[in-house]
Amino acid sequence: MFSGDRPDGTRVRKAPKVRLFMPYLLPRRGDAVVFYEQKIDISQTLDYLERWNEGGARVPLRFFHIYLAAIARVMHERPRINRFIAGRRLYQRDDVAISISVLKARDDDARLTVVKQTYPEGLGLAGAFERTEAVIGDGRAAAKTHSEREVSLIQKMLPRWLIPLLPKLQKLGDWLNITPASLSANDPLYASIMVSNLGSIGIDAAYHHLFEHGTLPIFAVVGRARDEAVVTKRREIEIRPVVTVRYTLDERIVDGYYAARSLDLIQDWIEQPWLLEREEDSGPGAL
Repeated sequence: MFSGDRPDGTRVRKAPKVRLFMPYLLPRRGDAVVFYEQKIDISQTLDYLERWNEGGARVPLRFFHIYLAAIARVMHERPRINRFIAGRRLYQRDDVAISISVLKARDDDARLTVVKQTYPEGLGLAGAFERTEAVIGDGRAAAKTHSEREVSLIQKMLPRWLIPLLPKLQKLGDWLNITPASLSANDPLYASIMVSNLGSIGIDAAYHHLFEHGTLPIFAVVGRARDEAVVTKRREIEIRPVVTVRYTLDERIVDGYYAARSLDLIQDWIEQPWLLEREEDSGPGAL
């Protein structure tokens, strides 16, 4: 228990010694952040979405659903990107859990909340849509989410001087590997990645910090689509719609080459979304 597996992950013992030692050199996530920018040409993606949504026979797919489907598939097929550090030990996460920031409404006084959803292996585009919309619907509902209820209860029941001790106790639980599964199961900061879709409210992507609480090793911010000059394979310059995604990554979980190839694969699948189709999708396929 104290040095073995966790309810949400399996301890990684076979890895380069330097990687296993890195959490001792860089004990905090804030010490080990790497920033990465990705510019995604969505000209073919938009064409695909138009063909997918034509006639209304399928679920109403959007760019964000394709993005989440690509993330989930990469994390299943390249599992080293789905690792985390807890108690200065390296773990392989047992599932692919994506936390999504959700704005309750589009106004200055609207509350921001975060919801978490798991994406099983083999999920297609329609499946990604259903899981994403289910959890976003919960986040936008008038009722408080599980994490919001927990925070409200803590602030109501405990004196202010005692509240700072709770994250420290949970961090100690992570160190001793005794954190109850019930605490991490509903906490959106115990996830594979957190995604903020700023593009949905017309804002450009920004780099976000990583949280010391929890196990979250990657934060992705998706910006709005805008026209930019793109160099084509024929070495010609064209104006195309481009979405910028900015990542903040805990470099202790994986080497830079593996991480960069994984993020490149996400881009490839978004730019060619028909590659994400499963048989049950009955999608329109490639052009």
